[in-house]
Amino acid sequence: MNESPLKIGYVPSHLFTYFAQEYDVFGRSVKTLEALAREQGFALEVVSEPVSDAVDAIRAQQAMDAAGVDLVLLQSSSFAMGDVVSAFAAGKARIGLWAVEEPTHQGPVLLNNFVSLNMNASILRKYFSPPIPYKWFFGIAEHPWFAPRLAITVKALTALKRLRESRVGWIGGLAPTFYNFTFDPRKLAERLGGQVISHELEELFERMQFSTAEVDHTIEEMTAFARNRVEVSKEDVGQNARIFLALRKLAREQGYAALAVNDWPRFQSKLGIHPGMAFSWLDQAEGIPVASEGDVLGALSMLLMRVISGKGAMLLDFTDIDLDTGSLLTWHCGGSPLNLANKEGIIWKNHSTLGRKNSMVRPVGAVADFRFAPQPVTLTRLSKDANRLLVIEAKVIEGINQGFDGSRGWLQDFHLNHEVSTLADLVNTVLVEGIEHHFILGSGLHAEVFSEIAAWTGMSVIERVPYRNFLQFA
Repeated sequence: MNESPLKIGYVPSHLFTYFAQEYDVFGRSVKTLEALAREQGFALEVVSEPVSDAVDAIRAQQAMDAAGVDLVLLQSSSFAMGDVVSAFAAGKARIGLWAVEEPTHQGPVLLNNFVSLNMNASILRKYFSPPIPYKWFFGIAEHPWFAPRLAITVKALTALKRLRESRVGWIGGLAPTFYNFTFDPRKLAERLGGQVISHELEELFERMQFSTAEVDHTIEEMTAFARNRVEVSKEDVGQNARIFLALRKLAREQGYAALAVNDWPRFQSKLGIHPGMAFSWLDQAEGIPVASEGDVLGALSMLLMRVISGKGAMLLDFTDIDLDTGSLLTWHCGGSPLNLANKEGIIWKNHSTLGRKNSMVRPVGAVADFRFAPQPVTLTRLSKDANRLLVIEAKVIEGINQGFDGSRGWLQDFHLNHEVSTLADLVNTVLVEGIEHHFILGSGLHAEVFSEIAAWTGMSVIERVPYRNFLQFA
């Protein structure tokens, strides 16, 4: 997948009756952006001359589009007329509106650019139908209203750029009866871009022929990562190594950034194993997230979280509740990114539920068994064809109990859409809203970035539904 950096274009605008040139607003702004480009990891495109009227603005807008700019920072270096911002409403790039501090605070106004910032925001919001999304910025260099706000935007738009450029492999369709994961690929493409490509599981099985040396090398790497703590048969480890190699081969052939794979029951009936170990290793070794049970929106959510957090993101269920401590157990069966493990590390084990009540069926392996390291985390979920977005921040804690076998962690201290939420409110919101039962957990606090993603794309962020004893269904 092409991973070109986010490209930001700087377009200064002014009227000659003000003093942007005399106070070097253009030069200081470029220096500020060059420093931030190095720090935040975006590419910078600068127009050669400031714009002062609609003709200049149209020329600059076309140059930004030709350069493939993702975000235009239209700076009101001084006051400028409304036809300047109107020209950029027709462009392909998203719009940032920027003004800087006045050089003085009394006497004749020298820039009058805050008024221009206000006017431009109002034009985009009120004059155009539908309104044109924008984000405002203020200040230069170390001003607290510029660099921190831009950093959130860079992360959000970088993640959206990755999704727009991405291809997701959907292998084997949905898990049986998991109707809530049904999606419309046309609606996904319209809102987020990207492509979802469908494959039969047989296409994967046919790719599982590899040399003994290649399989043994993969087994050695997976075993060493677990510090040789392997409680499954060599046959199951070898099968998972082959599945990993087949998934990697398919992903490389097709340029997939993420996969959604139906991991039961065909893997059990065909190969007699669970592919969780292979899923984990694909994330660990290749940085490719794998959503189990054919959950395509889950795979896209994992990809978003990986780009934003810089680490593997886990797909999991809400599995148990502890009212005494106000804690929630998040869990899945073990096809998980391994970077979330605590200092005890991982153990490769048999799946904890498949075939356990059938004495005629041997234990099914292999999956990663571990507990999450204590840390702040973010949970999210693209829902309802990416019309809605769940945004939760919480904290992984230890000390309640070990939790269920698999990959798991207890969470406390919830913030739902930036508001403090009790456990009861969180559970009530998830169930009343009917959110799909897979949630994506990643390291770090990223609610601001996800909220900005929702704003740029027109998704609604799911609001807290306070717990009540009566039916809440509207």
